[in-house]
Amino acid sequence: MPTEALVSAIREISVPHRFSVIIVHRGGAPMLLQALAALAAAISTERDEVIVVDNHSGDDSIEQLRMIHPEVRVLANAWNLGFARACNQAIAQVSAEYVLLLNNDAFVAADVLDRFEEAFDRVPRLGVIGGQFVGPDGRALPSDRPIPNAWDALAPKTLQRPARRRRLGRLLEVEAVTGACLAVRAAAIREVGPLDDDFFFYLEDLEWCRRMRARGWTVARDPEARVMHLVSATARYLPRGAQIEMLRSRLLLYRKIMHPAVAGVIEAGRFLRLIVDALFHLLTTGLTAGLLPGPRRRLGKYAFLAAWMMLGKPDSWGLPDKPPRAQPLTALPEASRRPEAETIPSD
Repeated sequence: MPTEALVSAIREISVPHRFSVIIVHRGGAPMLLQALAALAAAISTERDEVIVVDNHSGDDSIEQLRMIHPEVRVLANAWNLGFARACNQAIAQVSAEYVLLLNNDAFVAADVLDRFEEAFDRVPRLGVIGGQFVGPDGRALPSDRPIPNAWDALAPKTLQRPARRRRLGRLLEVEAVTGACLAVRAAAIREVGPLDDDFFFYLEDLEWCRRMRARGWTVARDPEARVMHLVSATARYLPRGAQIEMLRSRLLLYRKIMHPAVAGVIEAGRFLRLIVDALFHLLTTGLTAGLLPGPRRRLGKYAFLAAWMMLGKPDSWGLPDKPPRAQPLTALPEASRRPEAETIPSD
C-alpha cells in the first residue's frame, strides 16, 4: 500500500492549481506585503499559488518577501520588463485552471477568488472576469471601460460614449476590465494567446479583452467582488514617465485596433491638441505671473508630451530601466532571476 505522504505527493502532481496569482512588482516592499496579506485570506494554500515577478526593484523587496512569504515563487528580472512582458513570463510557467493578474497596489476581499471560480464554473465561455474596485474610503471606482473607437479617441471625455454593459445573472458582461485585478481562464489564454507585450505599461488589459471577445469569450465583472485599489500608486513617483507610457500605449492601441489611416489622423489630432493645450497654459501662466500651480503643472505636462511626439516618440523616454525592445526575453542578463532571489517552489 502506498504511504499517505506518497498519495499526497501524487495528488499534488496530478491536480493542477486552481489559481496562479501573478503580481508584477517594482520597488516598495510595504505595499507588496500589504497586498499579499490581503491575498492570504482569499487563497487556498492547497489549491492556489502566488508568483511575484520583480522588475529589478533595486531595494530589499525580494529579501523581505522571502523572509515573510517563503511559499511565494519569485522571478527576479535584471531589467524593468513592464507589465505585459513580466506577466507573460510567469504565465508561461503555470499550469493552473485560472490565472489572476493582481497589482501590488490592489487588495482583494477574502471571497474574491471563490466568487471568480464560481463564475467560471457557471458560465462556460467566460474568459475574463474582474471585480468592483473601491478606494480606501470605500467609494466605488471605475472598474470596466469601453473599447475605444475613433470618436472616443478624438472627442472630449464628456462626449465619449459610455461603456456598454449587459446583465449576466449576478455578473455584468462588459467590454473590458482593468488588469489591476483580472482573472483569466487558462483555456482562453491557450486559444487567444497571452498579453501583447508590445505594450510596456497601460492598456494591455484592454487589448487583451478585445481579443478575447473577438474569439467568442465573454468578458464580465462581478459587482460584489470587492478590490481596494490605490489607483496609480505604482507610477506616482514618476509622473512624467508614466504620462509618456500612457500616451505611448494609447497611440499603439489605436494602431492595433483601427485602420492605419484612422490611427494616423488620431495621432495627428493628439499632437495638435497637445500643442494647443501647451500654448493655452503658457498664456495662462504668463498672465498670472506663474503664481498659480495648476497652469504651471499642466503647461509642463503638455509641453513634455508634445516634445516627445515631436522628437519621434523615442523609446528611451518614459519609465526607467527598460531593456532594449529587440532583446529577447531569454537573452536578458541574469534571465528571470538573480542568485539572491531565485525562484522558490511553492509547497
